[in-house]
Amino acid sequence: MGLDIHEAPRVAAGADATLAAGSVVTVEPGVYLAGHGGVRIEDTVVVTDDGCEPVTHSSKAAVS
Repeated sequence: MGLDIHEAPRVAAGADATLAAGSVVTVEPGVYLAGHGGVRIEDTVVVTDDGCEPVTHSSKAAVS
């Protein structure tokens, strides 16, 4: 992917860079509960002319 953690261009609120088709980025939503811990799901996607295509294909279904 990249050589450094959180290198430009970034996908974040307030970011104004345009991602070119062929760019590879990670989408990293997280949920954190005070006093309990948290989890972060990292999905890698390739930017396309029409949006993006996922590289990772992990299920987001709850495990019980």
